[in-house]
Amino acid sequence: MDREAFVKGQLEAVHKALTKYEVPLKPKHARRLIVGTHQERSAAVFWNAVNRIQLEKNPVMTWKFCHLLHKLIRDGHRKVPEESHRFLSRIKQLGQFWKHLNTSGYGICNETYTKLLAERLEFHRKYPVMPGSLILTESQIKTLEGDLDNAFEMTIDMLDQMDNLLNLQSNVYDAMECLRWSSLVPQGQCLLAPLILVILDTSKFYDYLVKMIFKLHGQLPPDALDGHRVRFREVFRRTKKFYEESSNLQYFKYLVSIPTLPSAAPNFLQASDLDSYQTPHAYLHSEGSEDGQSVAADEVLLDLGSDEPRYEQQPQPSDQSDRREEQILALTRDLEDERFAKERLIAEARSRIEQYENRLAQMQGDYEHARREADEAREECERLRNDLATRDAQRVESDDVRVQEAQEQTRLAEQRFGKMKAAYEKFRTEHVAALTKLGELQKEFEASEKSRMDKDEEITCLNRKLEESEKGLSLVSSKAEGDAAAVDELRSQLAKADIEMEELRQSLEHLKAEHKAELVSASDRFVDEKAAVEKKIDGGIRAAVSTILLRCDEELPNVTSISYPPHLAQSALNVFILLLGEKDSPTVLDLMLLAHSCVLSINACAAAAYTASIQHFDDVNEQCHLVIRTAREAFTSQMLNIEQLSLEASKLQRMMAELPQQTDVDKDIVGAELESEMMRMSEAIRAAVEEIEKIQERARINTEGIRLQVNEAILGCCQQLMSAIMALVISSRELQIEIVAAGKGGASPHEFYKRNHQWTEGLLSAAKAVGVAARVLVESADGVVTRQGKFEHLIVAAQEIAASTAQLFVSSRVKADKDSQKLAALSVSSKSVNQCTAQVVAAVKNAQTTLNDQDNLDFSHLTLHEAKKEEMESQVRMLELEQQLVMERKKLAELRKQHYHMAQLAVAEQNGGGGDGERDPSFEFVG
Repeated sequence: MDREAFVKGQLEAVHKALTKYEVPLKPKHARRLIVGTHQERSAAVFWNAVNRIQLEKNPVMTWKFCHLLHKLIRDGHRKVPEESHRFLSRIKQLGQFWKHLNTSGYGICNETYTKLLAERLEFHRKYPVMPGSLILTESQIKTLEGDLDNAFEMTIDMLDQMDNLLNLQSNVYDAMECLRWSSLVPQGQCLLAPLILVILDTSKFYDYLVKMIFKLHGQLPPDALDGHRVRFREVFRRTKKFYEESSNLQYFKYLVSIPTLPSAAPNFLQASDLDSYQTPHAYLHSEGSEDGQSVAADEVLLDLGSDEPRYEQQPQPSDQSDRREEQILALTRDLEDERFAKERLIAEARSRIEQYENRLAQMQGDYEHARREADEAREECERLRNDLATRDAQRVESDDVRVQEAQEQTRLAEQRFGKMKAAYEKFRTEHVAALTKLGELQKEFEASEKSRMDKDEEITCLNRKLEESEKGLSLVSSKAEGDAAAVDELRSQLAKADIEMEELRQSLEHLKAEHKAELVSASDRFVDEKAAVEKKIDGGIRAAVSTILLRCDEELPNVTSISYPPHLAQSALNVFILLLGEKDSPTVLDLMLLAHSCVLSINACAAAAYTASIQHFDDVNEQCHLVIRTAREAFTSQMLNIEQLSLEASKLQRMMAELPQQTDVDKDIVGAELESEMMRMSEAIRAAVEEIEKIQERARINTEGIRLQVNEAILGCCQQLMSAIMALVISSRELQIEIVAAGKGGASPHEFYKRNHQWTEGLLSAAKAVGVAARVLVESADGVVTRQGKFEHLIVAAQEIAASTAQLFVSSRVKADKDSQKLAALSVSSKSVNQCTAQVVAAVKNAQTTLNDQDNLDFSHLTLHEAKKEEMESQVRMLELEQQLVMERKKLAELRKQHYHMAQLAVAEQNGGGGDGERDPSFEFVG
C-alpha cells in the first residue's frame, strides 16, 4: 500500500506540475518529485509518468517539463542525469517539434531549452564526477585540474554549457520584449522562472572556468589557449549583461541572490589576477545566505543582563573618570550593535513584507483573472442554455408536425393496406373453397368415371357372353331368356348412371364458370397494380443509371489531372466484366450495381492509360466513351441486352492489357529505394520550408508597402501548404508502416515490398513527384518575390504539388484497412493540403488584383475620336491574344506528348532497351 501511495502521489505531482496554464511551476510539486527521486533512488517513476503525457499538445506544458527536468537534474538523486540520458531522443524530438512555432514566445524558447538539457545530460555522462548541482569540493577541482588533457577539453565543454544557458536567457528576454510582458504578471513569471536555475548554473560554471583556465595558463603556452580567452571574454560580457538586466527585474529580487561581476574580465596572462579574484555566489533567498542561516540568526540581541558580569570581570581602574568613560564606550558599542541588528531585522522584515505584498498582488491578479474567466464562462453557459432551449423548442415543434404527418400517412397507408388485405383474404378464402369443392367434384367424377368404366367392361363381357349365348340359343332357349332379362336390367342401370354423370358434369361446369370470373377479375387487378409499381421503379432506376453514366462521360476528360496505377484499373475492369458475365439476364435492380462498377472501371482505365503512356491514351479514351454510350443504350433499353456491352468491355480490357508496364525499378531493391526516396522527400520538404523562411526574410528587407504585404500573404500561404504537406507525408509514412506490419506476416519488410512491388513502385513514384514539386514551388515563390517570375507559375506549382500529394494519398490508401485510424488521419491531412492549395491560389489572385488596382487606367484626356480608336485597337489586341491562347494550348499538348515520348526513350536506354512503354515516375506530377 505504501508503494502504491508513493507512485500515486508522484503521478499526481507530475500532472499538477505540467499544466497548460501560463503560471510558474509550483515549488511544492517540484519539491515532492525531487524527494521522490531520493526515496526511490531513481527517476524511473518520473519518466513513466511523463511518457503518459502528450507534451506536444501545448507549448507551456513542454516549457514546464523542461523546467522540472532541470530542477531534478540539479536537486534530484545523483542517478537522475544518468537515467534521464536514456530519454535523450524524446527531449530532442520535443525541440524539433516546437522549432517552427512562431505564434507564441514558447517555440524558439522550447527548442533552446531542450537543446540545453540534451547537451547538459551529455556533459554529465562525459564527466561523471560533476554532479547535477555543479557543487565541487576544492579537492575535486584540484583533481580535475591535475589532468591537463581532461581540463583542456572540460573547459571547452563548460564554455559550450555557458553558451547554451546564455542563449536560453537571450531568447526568453527577446520573447518577453516581443510580447510586452511584465515580470509581475503570471505569463511573464512563467517564462522567467527557469532563469533562476540559469543564474545558479552560470555562477558555478563561471567560477570553475576562471580557476581552470588560470591553471591551464600556468602549464601551457598562451598561444594554445587563445581560443579559450576569446570565448571566455564573450561569455563574460554576456554573463555580466545578464546579471545586470536580471537585477533590475522585480521578480528576481526576492527569489534569488544575483552576483555582481567585475567591470573587466580576468587577465589570464597575469597569474596575480587569480589572487584578487572573488568567487560569485548565487543562492536562493528561501535557502538563506551561503552558510544556510538567516540574517536574524546571525545577530544576537543585546542582553543587558549579561553585561554586568562582563563589567565585573574587568579590572577596576584607579581613576573614577576613566572607569566611567570605559563604561560609556562599552555601552555605546553595545548600542551600535543593537541598532545595527535592529536595522538588519527591519530590512529583512521589509523585504519579507514586500515579497508577501508581491505574492498578494499576484494572487489578486490570479483571482481577478479567474473571476473574469468564471463570469465569461457563466455568460457563455447562459447563452448556450438559451440557444439550446430555443433550438429544442423549435426541434420539438418541427418533430411534432413531422410525427403528425407521418402518423396520418401511416394511418392512410394502413387503411389502404387493410382494405387490400381484406379483399385479398376474401378472394383467397373463396378461391380455396372453390378449389376444395372442385377437388371433391373431381374425386366424385373420377369415382363415377371408374364405375362407368367398370360397367362398360361388364357390358362388354355381357355382350361377349350374349354372343356366346346366341350361338347356343337354339340349345339353351330357357337360359337365353334369363340372360336377356339380366341384360335389360344392366342396361337400365347403365342409363341411370349416365344420367347422374351428366348432372354432375353440368354442376361442375357451372361452378367452374362462376369462380373463374372472380379469379380472373382479382388476377387482373393484381397484375395491373404490380405492373404500375414495377414500371415506376424501372423508370426511376433507368433514369438514375442514365444520369450516372452521362455524368461519367462528361467528367472523363478530367482524369488526366491525376496519376493512377494501371494494375488497379485492370482489377476494377475485371470486376465489371465478371459482374456482366454473372448477370446474363440482369434485372432492373442489378442496374445500379452494374452502373456503379462501370463508372469506377471507366474512370480508372482512362486515368491509368494517361499515367502509363500518353501515346495509348487517345485510343483508350475513345474506347471508354464507346463503352459508356453502349452501357447507356443497354441499361436504358427495355430488353437489357448486354451482349454488345460485354464485347466493348472485353475490347477495353485487351487495350488495357497492351499498355506498357512500369519496369524501371528493380523488384529486389524497390523496398530500399522507397525508404531512401521517402527520406529524400522529407528532406526536400524540410529544405523547402527553410528556403521559404529565408525568402520571407529577404522580402521583408528588400520590399515595403503593398508589395511587402502581398509577399507576406503569399509566402505565409506557401508555408502553411508545406506544413500541411509535411503532416500528410508523416501520416502516409505511419500508414505505410501499419500496412507493412499487417501484411508481411512472418516475412521481412524487404520481402513484403518485393512481393507487392507494383504498390511500392506507386509509392516511390509519388514520393519522387512530391520532392520535385516542392523544389518547383520554392523556385516559383522566389521568382514572384524577386519579380523575376509570374504569379501564374506559382499557381501552377501549387496545383502540381497538390496533385503529387494526391497521388501519394491514393497510393498509400490502396492496401490500407478502411477502418484504420491512420487512414482517417491521412484523409484529414489530404483535405488540409487541398485547402492550403486553394488558399495559395486565392492569395496569388488577390495579389494580382491588388497590384493591378494600383495601375488605374485614366482615359479622361482622350477625345471622342481617340477613345473610339483605342476601343478598336483594344478589341483587335483581344482577338490576337485569344488566337495566341488557342495556339499555346495546342503547343502545350504537343510538348506534353513529346516530353513523355522522350522520357520513355530515356528510360528504355537506361534499361537496355527494355520496352518503349516505360517512363520515368518522377514526371508523373506533370498534368
